[in-house]
Amino acid sequence: MGFMTKFFFTTVLVSVFLVVVLDFDLIVARLPPQYKPFIPNSLMNFKSVIRNSNIMNKFSSKPAYESKKVVVVIGGGLAGMSAAIEAYLGDSSVKVKLIEKEQRLGGNSAKASSGINGVGTVTQKTLGVTDDSIEKFIADTIKSGKGLSNLDLATKLVKDSNSAVSWLQTFFKLDLDVLAQLGGHSARRTHRRPDLPDGRPQPVGFGITSTLSKYIMNAIAEKNSRFEVILNSRVTKLIKDEANNVVGVSIKTTSDSAEEQVLDIESGAVVLATGGFGGEGGISPPLLKKYAPDLVGLPSTNGNFATGDGILLGEEIGAKLVDMDKVQVHPTGFVKLADPSNLTKFLAAEALRGEGGVLINGLGKRFVNELDTRDAVTDSIVANCAISSKNPINIQSLAKAHIKPDQIKDLKAETSSTPPLAFLVLSEESSKKFGAGALGFYAKMGLLHKASSLSELSKSLQVDHTTLKNTFLDYDLASMGLSVDKFNKKSFPARLFNDEISETVASDYLKNSKVSVKLSLGESTSYYWGIITPSLHYTMGGVKFNEKTQVLRDDGSVISGLFAAGEVTGGLHGFNRLGGNSLLECVVYGREAGKQAISHLSSK
Repeated sequence: MGFMTKFFFTTVLVSVFLVVVLDFDLIVARLPPQYKPFIPNSLMNFKSVIRNSNIMNKFSSKPAYESKKVVVVIGGGLAGMSAAIEAYLGDSSVKVKLIEKEQRLGGNSAKASSGINGVGTVTQKTLGVTDDSIEKFIADTIKSGKGLSNLDLATKLVKDSNSAVSWLQTFFKLDLDVLAQLGGHSARRTHRRPDLPDGRPQPVGFGITSTLSKYIMNAIAEKNSRFEVILNSRVTKLIKDEANNVVGVSIKTTSDSAEEQVLDIESGAVVLATGGFGGEGGISPPLLKKYAPDLVGLPSTNGNFATGDGILLGEEIGAKLVDMDKVQVHPTGFVKLADPSNLTKFLAAEALRGEGGVLINGLGKRFVNELDTRDAVTDSIVANCAISSKNPINIQSLAKAHIKPDQIKDLKAETSSTPPLAFLVLSEESSKKFGAGALGFYAKMGLLHKASSLSELSKSLQVDHTTLKNTFLDYDLASMGLSVDKFNKKSFPARLFNDEISETVASDYLKNSKVSVKLSLGESTSYYWGIITPSLHYTMGGVKFNEKTQVLRDDGSVISGLFAAGEVTGGLHGFNRLGGNSLLECVVYGREAGKQAISHLSSK
């Protein structure tokens, strides 16, 4: 045999080894870019031939059962990380591959700022919350969903809420020690993190996701790790076998330093945890255009990565989609005076209102129960706060008054297309309850501004001083039980004046001389204020699933091997989601998906 013949056969054997025994695509994807030009085109083409032939089965040295011991999780937010960790811990023989299309883990969960709900938790017991129950929490969730929430899904969410919060507190040592009562809730059950001793804030969503991410990275660092994270990679297809079981995924890997590569990953179970499509507002919104066309163009609190990828993947293989037209518009996305036209809004956390923040229109008057459900508050803002003579909020004037000219971007005059705007105001008491560190963060971002007195506040908002004072007096009188709130608010987390001032007001009111209260009474109270506008926040619709996180077809049958958790799913929240239930569903159903994936592998 001549030299060239030997060389040819050696090349063939090496090629087969690279393609079959090793994961050729993954090797190429991870090569430094300077080495890629040296890979022969013939080898790349030969790879395709091998992959599409029966040679794969004959030459592969992988055990036949290996792919059955792999769980693929698509999406690296809280639901995906919870599923991946649960699968990793659930069976020491299983490999977990977590695929994320962005450069880092976290997703929209990292932006969550109000907290995670839980009933019967250690924190509730420690803080003396005795007026909550599983039944109340379920009732609040169903009421918010206006009868469209799946009762079985909601019941599991609530019943598992204690263990979900406990998992974060005990296994991950997260200090979820602050409670608030958010809009639509009948008790204090939304857990978040306290400020650090030095005053620095601990955002709850970022704290949870970064902690889980660190756990995953530590697991990967261990010798012979069964955990793999594949970043900068988008899943393009769910792979089915002849029996319509989901047995893998196709992905495209992209990064700044690598050419796009395509590869298939075999698995015994796949978990969809890709989130919703609320980030489409200012980009290319095919799902919004199809299911909620009236919302196209609204600002969004989501990252632009929230484009409904997993929903489309599920639909392609027969998953039923439910509640796709149910899109939550959060009432309070911050309008940054230095950049008011930016369509990506920073969320004004529900906890700001949960700790006593009030909403004021351009005339200095309240117009809504701030603790109503999100959809109700949003509807009130839209109905009462369109820019007009009845709501004369002037962004141009406010920006020029509070922001240096060289720091202002794209300042446009108000028009009929300007979104509805309102002021969010926190008193000294509500500011302390929310936390100085978190408020300082918002202030540093240019989202909140401080006023040292009522007079300064009225000037800052450019509203009539007397009108604003009377608005605050009416609110405090209702909070003290001396009158009925015009907007049927029952819970008043904080007063708008300090206690001493409120007692003086009450005394004068009892003497029927409310109008004689001196303006100087309000001068010792400081305030924080910002401008808000309704913004796309959460999509209630997605793939239909059951309490075991199995994805369902139109006829109710299960798509074998496919599970789903988080915002990619539909049916849990119905018409409207309660604040704090998003992080909760990610943990409850993410963990369940990981457990069910392991159970599915064991049954094969």
